[in-house]
Amino acid sequence: MSLSEWITWLQQHNSASLVAFLALILFLSLYGATEWRTARKINSRLRRFDSSLQLYAAAESPLIQAAGRPELSSEEELLVAERLLACRAAPYITADLLAQISAYAGDRDTARLPLLIKTLERESERLCAERDKLLRQSESPGWGYALWKQIRSALPFLFAAALLYLIVWLVRMLSGEIPMDGHRFEEYLNHWAWFASAIFSLLLLYPALMGGNRPNAGAVLLRIWSVFIAGLYLLHLLGPTFAPYILTVQIMLFIAGFRFTGNKPRKSRPFVGHYSDEEELEPVETAEGASGAPEVSYGQPQSQIQPQQPQNNPDEK
Repeated sequence: MSLSEWITWLQQHNSASLVAFLALILFLSLYGATEWRTARKINSRLRRFDSSLQLYAAAESPLIQAAGRPELSSEEELLVAERLLACRAAPYITADLLAQISAYAGDRDTARLPLLIKTLERESERLCAERDKLLRQSESPGWGYALWKQIRSALPFLFAAALLYLIVWLVRMLSGEIPMDGHRFEEYLNHWAWFASAIFSLLLLYPALMGGNRPNAGAVLLRIWSVFIAGLYLLHLLGPTFAPYILTVQIMLFIAGFRFTGNKPRKSRPFVGHYSDEEELEPVETAEGASGAPEVSYGQPQSQIQPQQPQNNPDEK
């Protein structure tokens, strides 16, 4: 059938057919756009993985050669520095590796090279594992994940339908089609709280189900927390009088979720030959002075202070 025949058929039938046809067009459009967007995200992540791994591999070779030598020539030292500084442009470089590269660029201490090699190897292995997992999920997914991929592409249409329903309900309420007692403030409050809770639940549930971001340590916990907060919307089945309280609990739980997104400071882990500026300088007894009281020295970390060997008094024999 041609397009004109489709239009003629729709005009001859009732409005329900037209609505169904438009819904089908919207579903196919959103489904195709979601599939294209997902494939684009996967390809973009794979490119970032390849870029990071290439930079790490280019830096490991001169580092391994330089780590076995006590001294480096100016050309070798320049090559190592260039390769390490190029790693700063890696999309998935971690704060730990970035701090070690900055420390080496500051003093060019060759004692840092073994630790840098271990860190580069660890980061390369982690990125390879993430890349392999992403390739398996996209090219050879499991039985359950393959079904979930098809369902996930249909979720934008369901969320769009839910959002459309809420907008129509809001228009009907504002136009007076929904019967309400105009002299009761509590009824207006309950209706607005129900609408706000529904919109808030959709905003939390959509990114939690769609995913697409790079997984990290707290990603699973955040998604579970978002689904839990959105699931509190089902408590509205108890009655409209509970709507303000349900919305308040959802907002409080959402604010509490910021605890899961805070970046914890990296543990104090000094590099070779490196000591933190905040390291506490504790008094250390070194020797006894003329008065018999022990002399106390400051200004060196404990790890740098050499223990004093006891000296035998020649008179004590």
